[in-house]
Amino acid sequence: MSQRVWFPVDEDPSPRRLRKHALADEVRALIADVLYLDVESVDEDDLADAEARLGEARKALAALPDIRGKGGVYGNRGDASLFERSPLSGRCNALAAPLVLEFDGDRTLGHAVYGEAYEGPPGSVHGGYVISAFDDLLGVAQAASGTAGFTGTLSVRLVARTPLHERIDYEAAVSSRDGRKVVVTGRSSLRGQTLAEATGIFIAPKQGIELPAG
Repeated sequence: MSQRVWFPVDEDPSPRRLRKHALADEVRALIADVLYLDVESVDEDDLADAEARLGEARKALAALPDIRGKGGVYGNRGDASLFERSPLSGRCNALAAPLVLEFDGDRTLGHAVYGEAYEGPPGSVHGGYVISAFDDLLGVAQAASGTAGFTGTLSVRLVARTPLHERIDYEAAVSSRDGRKVVVTGRSSLRGQTLAEATGIFIAPKQGIELPAG
């Protein structure tokens, strides 16, 4: 059984899911700690000890039940949510900044604070992450409008650098719709100053997007 109409639903997390969010936060912080570790100043035995401790932590986590045998993230209602799994906005995904998304009428709003792991030019977010955030933002905006499709084209104009450790605000909305084609525009800003602008064209499949029912 499948659902033809997909709407990005953000459900209130259970206490256990909040714990999973906290685990992802710890891993996210760990990524930055490893990246900025001064290996020339630390004792090699201490590095080996830290590696062993992380290995034990991984074993302990791997010993817990997982969702692979239940169909992965798409086989479970809570885990299938974009807000949980996305590599850009997923709260359970330690790769995500995360980009926090919410709805305000016809607009999709968002914000994110990027840490050291997302650095490109000194003190700035890597351009690849700047662009990728728009794919997530505009994709959610077109799905929230009632038409869910796949990215056809994405054009991003980088107006100014996106700094690290600052709250970056996002907004997006559908600008036009023609059959299965939906055009969405968006922008990112820092304290009102535009950092980047984007236009995305999304194409809805003829049969709609099918996701496992959960």
